[in-house]
Amino acid sequence: MKRIGTAILAAMLFAALSMAASWTGWISDAKCGAKGANAAHAGCARGCIKSGVAPVLATEDGKVFKFSNPDTVKEHAGEKVEVTGTETNGTIMVESVKTIVKPS
Repeated sequence: MKRIGTAILAAMLFAALSMAASWTGWISDAKCGAKGANAAHAGCARGCIKSGVAPVLATEDGKVFKFSNPDTVKEHAGEKVEVTGTETNGTIMVESVKTIVKPS
Protein backbone atom coordinates (compact mmCIF):
# COMPACT_ATOMS: atom_id res chain seq x y z
CA MET A 1 0.00 0.00 0.00
CA LYS A 2 2.87 2.35 0.82
CA ARG A 3 4.36 1.79 -2.66
CA ILE A 4 1.09 2.72 -4.34
CA GLY A 5 0.91 5.94 -2.32
CA THR A 6 4.50 6.80 -3.25
CA ALA A 7 3.83 6.10 -6.93
CA ILE A 8 0.73 8.30 -6.90
CA LEU A 9 2.62 11.11 -5.16
CA ALA A 10 5.47 10.86 -7.69
CA ALA A 11 3.01 10.98 -10.60
CA MET A 12 1.30 14.06 -9.15
CA LEU A 13 4.64 15.80 -8.64
CA PHE A 14 5.70 15.06 -12.23
CA ALA A 15 2.38 16.38 -13.55
CA ALA A 16 2.75 19.58 -11.52
CA LEU A 17 6.29 20.17 -12.78
CA SER A 18 5.30 19.69 -16.40
CA MET A 19 2.37 22.12 -16.32
CA ALA A 20 2.47 25.18 -18.51
CA ALA A 21 3.63 28.50 -17.10
CA SER A 22 3.71 32.06 -18.46
CA TRP A 23 6.49 34.63 -18.81
CA THR A 24 6.30 38.27 -19.86
CA GLY A 25 9.18 39.90 -21.68
CA TRP A 26 10.55 41.10 -24.99
CA ILE A 27 11.44 38.93 -27.97
CA SER A 28 15.07 39.89 -28.31
CA ASP A 29 17.96 38.26 -30.15
CA ALA A 30 20.59 35.98 -28.62
CA LYS A 31 23.33 38.48 -29.51
CA CYS A 32 21.90 41.27 -27.34
CA GLY A 33 19.98 39.15 -24.82
CA ALA A 34 18.78 41.12 -21.79
CA LYS A 35 19.81 44.44 -23.35
CA GLY A 36 16.88 43.88 -25.70
CA ALA A 37 14.21 44.03 -22.99
CA ASN A 38 12.72 47.33 -24.20
CA ALA A 39 10.88 48.92 -27.11
CA ALA A 40 13.97 50.86 -28.24
CA HIS A 41 15.63 47.57 -29.21
CA ALA A 42 12.81 46.42 -31.54
CA GLY A 43 14.53 47.32 -34.82
CA CYS A 44 17.78 45.64 -33.82
CA ALA A 45 15.95 42.47 -32.68
CA ARG A 46 14.00 42.27 -35.95
CA GLY A 47 17.15 42.71 -38.03
CA CYS A 48 19.24 40.20 -36.08
CA ILE A 49 16.52 37.54 -36.01
CA LYS A 50 15.84 38.04 -39.72
CA SER A 51 19.56 37.50 -40.41
CA GLY A 52 19.56 34.20 -38.49
CA VAL A 53 20.37 35.08 -34.88
CA ALA A 54 18.23 33.00 -32.51
CA PRO A 55 15.30 34.74 -30.80
CA VAL A 56 15.20 34.78 -26.98
CA LEU A 57 12.78 36.01 -24.35
CA ALA A 58 14.35 38.82 -22.32
CA THR A 59 12.39 39.60 -19.17
CA GLU A 60 12.51 42.99 -17.49
CA ASP A 61 14.23 41.46 -14.45
CA GLY A 62 17.22 40.44 -16.60
CA LYS A 63 16.44 36.78 -17.25
CA VAL A 64 16.97 35.40 -20.76
CA PHE A 65 15.25 32.24 -22.01
CA LYS A 66 16.00 30.30 -25.19
CA PHE A 67 13.27 28.59 -27.22
CA SER A 68 13.17 24.94 -28.23
CA ASN A 69 10.77 25.91 -31.05
CA PRO A 70 12.03 29.40 -32.07
CA ASP A 71 9.94 29.62 -35.25
CA THR A 72 6.86 30.17 -33.03
CA VAL A 73 8.17 33.56 -31.85
CA LYS A 74 10.10 34.96 -34.84
CA GLU A 75 7.15 37.01 -36.08
CA HIS A 76 7.06 38.71 -32.66
CA ALA A 77 10.65 40.02 -32.85
CA GLY A 78 10.93 43.30 -30.93
CA GLU A 79 7.54 42.92 -29.26
CA LYS A 80 6.68 42.69 -25.59
CA VAL A 81 4.84 39.40 -25.23
CA GLU A 82 3.36 36.88 -22.85
CA VAL A 83 4.72 33.43 -23.65
CA THR A 84 2.98 30.32 -22.33
CA GLY A 85 4.73 26.98 -22.33
CA THR A 86 6.97 24.68 -20.36
CA GLU A 87 10.53 25.50 -19.30
CA THR A 88 13.43 23.10 -18.89
CA ASN A 89 16.91 24.33 -17.99
CA GLY A 90 16.32 27.87 -19.29
CA THR A 91 14.68 26.77 -22.55
CA ILE A 92 10.96 27.31 -23.18
CA MET A 93 8.81 25.03 -25.34
CA VAL A 94 6.27 27.58 -26.56
CA GLU A 95 2.58 26.72 -26.53
CA SER A 96 1.28 30.24 -27.27
CA VAL A 97 2.44 33.84 -27.68
CA LYS A 98 0.31 36.92 -27.00
CA THR A 99 1.50 40.40 -27.98
CA ILE A 100 1.33 43.00 -25.20
CA VAL A 101 3.23 45.88 -26.86
CA LYS A 102 3.95 46.10 -30.57
CA PRO A 103 6.57 48.85 -31.14
CA SER A 104 6.37 50.70 -34.44
